[in-house]
Amino acid sequence: MAVYSPSGSGSVHIDILLTNISIQFPLNSDYVGQYLFPQVRVAKQSNKYGIFDRENFKLEAHDVRAPGDLANEIPGLRWSTDTYYCNEHALQIAITDEERENADAPLQPDIDGTNLVTDRILLGREKRMHDLATATANYATSPSNMFQTNSGTTQWNDYVNSNPIQDFRTGIRAVNAVMFRSPNLAIIPWQVMSMLEDHPDFIERIKYSERGIITEEIIAAVIGIPNIKVPSVGFSSAGTGVPVTSATVGYLWGKDVILAWTPPAPGLRTISFGYEFVWPLGGNEMLTDRWREEPRVSDVVRVRRRYDLKMVGGESSNQELCGYLIKSAIL
Repeated sequence: MAVYSPSGSGSVHIDILLTNISIQFPLNSDYVGQYLFPQVRVAKQSNKYGIFDRENFKLEAHDVRAPGDLANEIPGLRWSTDTYYCNEHALQIAITDEERENADAPLQPDIDGTNLVTDRILLGREKRMHDLATATANYATSPSNMFQTNSGTTQWNDYVNSNPIQDFRTGIRAVNAVMFRSPNLAIIPWQVMSMLEDHPDFIERIKYSERGIITEEIIAAVIGIPNIKVPSVGFSSAGTGVPVTSATVGYLWGKDVILAWTPPAPGLRTISFGYEFVWPLGGNEMLTDRWREEPRVSDVVRVRRRYDLKMVGGESSNQELCGYLIKSAIL
């Protein structure tokens, strides 16, 4: 007969929450949208920015001046304007006094609540960047198509018939043909990269090298693009109040590849695939503030970011020339 009853109020152990372990799916951290849309801080919520055309490429054959004659006078640069408007994106969460006082370690309502709304703001921003960058309607079709859509045997999971290196070359040539410099950034989603790592085209290129394993650096060297980003960002389509377990969870960046030119830093007369116009809040790109709501017996934490996303790599809106899109690179 045991000294203590093995169950009920006389049990020698009452279950409590462990303080050295808890379970959570990995947080998204490898966001890549900011590389396609470098940040531009602006002083006003809305404004205009100038867009110069490509008159500097125009060859003038009539530049010979005879003695005593006037030099041939040419028209000046043509330019237009576009606008931005920085909408505020904000989310908040209430932290009640009851949950704060009742929470056992390792639960931290203030920290967990702040992290939750911050992650949601950043994930929404990443999704908007993705949606802009992967829409064929945003790419120019003249002087040539700045996008292609793979299907069937041209998709890179077909190791016999597809030719990803040629597809990369086609995109690089298309960008170079209009801006006379090659893309310096490639967004290759994780699903696509995992296929390329076993593709015979790349394996054939490196089989005599010292490194027999395909890496991002090797692919960068083969295709001639110095900066490769491989996002593995997940998201759920669950609506407000719907648990994630009741909705599809998948890769945010999917199966589309983007080749782009972005500058080392934004500036005057500087073209880029895109820009994120950010109207800072008290000098901060994102602001976390907190206040007391006594009728709710709660503190409220809010995270805000004010921004507008623009694809600016063309002479008119939504006519991207500084990038090339490969839709459905794999099945």
